[in-house]
Amino acid sequence: MKRAIALIVLPMLLGPAWAKSSATLDRARVAQGEAVMLTIATDQVGAPDYSALRSRFRVEDVATERSVRFVNGSLSVDLRYRIELIALQPGIQTIPALVVGRDRTQPLQLEVTASAAASPSPQAQPPVQTQAATTGQGPVFIQTQVDDHHPYVQQSVGVTVRLFYATQMLDGALDLDAPGGASLRRVGDDIQGREDVGGRGYSVIERHYVLVPDRSGALTLPAARFSGHGQGGFFDDVFGDGRENLRASGQPQALQVRVTPANAAQPWLPLHRLELQVGNAPNAARAGQATVVTLRMQADGANAAQLPELQLTADNDAQVYPEAPTLEERDTGGRPQATVTRRYSVVPAHPGALHLQVTPIQWWNLANDQPAIAQAQPVTLNVAPGTGAFATSPAAATAPTDSSSDRAGMSRWLRSGLVWSIAATVTGLLWIASLAWVSRRRDQQVAIAAGATATAPSPAPQPLRKDDLKDALDSADLARIAQALQRMANPPAADLDALKSRLQSVQQVDAIDALQAALWGNGRITPETALASLRQAFRDGPRWRTTTTAKIGKTTLPPLYPEH
Repeated sequence: MKRAIALIVLPMLLGPAWAKSSATLDRARVAQGEAVMLTIATDQVGAPDYSALRSRFRVEDVATERSVRFVNGSLSVDLRYRIELIALQPGIQTIPALVVGRDRTQPLQLEVTASAAASPSPQAQPPVQTQAATTGQGPVFIQTQVDDHHPYVQQSVGVTVRLFYATQMLDGALDLDAPGGASLRRVGDDIQGREDVGGRGYSVIERHYVLVPDRSGALTLPAARFSGHGQGGFFDDVFGDGRENLRASGQPQALQVRVTPANAAQPWLPLHRLELQVGNAPNAARAGQATVVTLRMQADGANAAQLPELQLTADNDAQVYPEAPTLEERDTGGRPQATVTRRYSVVPAHPGALHLQVTPIQWWNLANDQPAIAQAQPVTLNVAPGTGAFATSPAAATAPTDSSSDRAGMSRWLRSGLVWSIAATVTGLLWIASLAWVSRRRDQQVAIAAGATATAPSPAPQPLRKDDLKDALDSADLARIAQALQRMANPPAADLDALKSRLQSVQQVDAIDALQAALWGNGRITPETALASLRQAFRDGPRWRTTTTAKIGKTTLPPLYPEH
C-alpha cells in the first residue's frame, strides 16, 4: 500500500514548475565561537549538500521541518532545514550557494567579530539566546539560563536547561558538557510542563545543574545539545521508518569568574543566605540526666558537603554528646539548597545555671557582596539537683570568706598589739611541747621494721546506686547511661575508654563498644542495638576488676650479721 501511494505522490513532488529554494540567517553579525542559525526553505525532495560549508564553518546541528498543503488542487510539500553553524575564523565569511535537489540557494554574507570571551569587561558579556528560543521557531529548541554570570571562585552557580518540543517525542538525549576549569553536577529530577511560545504550544522538560568554577577568569559553558526522534508525518511513513530525526542546540554561556575577596574569611564560603537556629530548646534540666538540644543550619547556594560542622559548647563541666547529622538537599530555581540538622545530648554535672553556645560561622553574603557571620541565640538551662553525686554543687560546701568586710576586719586585727602577744605565747607553748615529745620518744623502745609498710587505702566515696543505673537503662537515653556508668566507677571514670579499662566482664566491654559506636559511629550500630546490649550486660550492675595489693613480707636482703 505504501508503494502504491509513493508512485502516485512522487511525480507531483518532482515537478519543477514551482521549484524554489531560499536561505536566511537569524543574524548578520556574530562573535567568534557563537552559533548562527542558517534556515533553508525549499520544496525539493532530498537534503541539501553541506560539503561547501565545512571549509569555513563547523556544522553543529541539523533539524528538519515538513509541511504539506494543497495549492489549486495540486499537492505541495514545504521543507525547512535548520543548520547551526560556528565560524572558524573572524572576518567577513561567505556562506556559498548550496545545492538542494535540482535547485540552488543564494549566497549570504556573515560578519564574524573577535571572541566575546576575550572581552575584559564582564558587563560586555550578557547571556544570549537563539532566535528559536525567543520566537519558538522549529519543533524543538533549547533555552539555557545561568543565575550568575559573574560568580566567585568556588561559588555554586545554578544552571537551568529547558528543552521545548512541539511534536510527539519517541526518544532522545539531552546533554550538557562540563567546561574546562569548572565542575558540573546534575541535581534533582527533570520537571515537565507546557508553555506557549510565539503562539505555539510546546511541551517543556526542565533540568538543573550546579556549576562550580575552580579558577578565576573567562569561562564558557558549552551549548546544551539534544538528539532524538519524534513521531513522523505522512511522508515519513511513506518514505521512511515513520520517525523524524530531531536535533537542537542551545547557546553557550559566557561567564567571568572573580577572585576570592581579600577581606573574606577562611574557609571561603560564598552563599546567598545562611541561618543557624536552635530548635526545641528546653529551659530546665536535671544534674546527671541528659537533655536533648537540636541545631539546624539552612544554606542557600551550597550543598551539604560544602558546609562546616555544627558545634555546640557548654560550661559548668557539662558534657556534650553529638549525634550524626541529618542532611537534606534540594534545588530551587536551579540553585542548590541544603539543610543540616543535628541533635546533642547535654548532661549537666552540677546544679545551677548552664549556658549553651552555638559556634558562629563566617560566610560571604553574595546578596550584598559583604562578609557576614551566622549566629544563633545562646541557651541558658536552669539545672536542678540530681541524685547521688549530682545532688550538690561543688561550690556549695565552700562558704565565701573573701568579702570586703571580712578583709577589713582582719586587717584591723593584725594591726593591733594583741596579736603579737598571742603569737609569742603560742610559740612558747609549742617549744615546751616539743621538748616533752623528744623526752618521751627517748624513753620508748619502738621496733622499726626492715621493709616499708604499705599504707591502707582510704575509704572510697559512695558510688551511684544500682537503682540509678536501672533508671538510666529504662530511660533508653544512651548519653544518660554513659554518664551513669562513668559515675559508678570509684573514682569516677573520665570517659568511656577509661571505664572499659576497669571492667572485668568481656560482655560489658563489648556493650560499651556498641554504646560508643551508636553515639559517634555515624550509624554503624543503631541506638536500639546498643541499648539492648547494655541492658543485657549490666542488668546485675558493673563487674569491676579486683586490684591486688602486694603483701609485705620478710625482706629478701641477706642479714647484715648472719647467725652462726
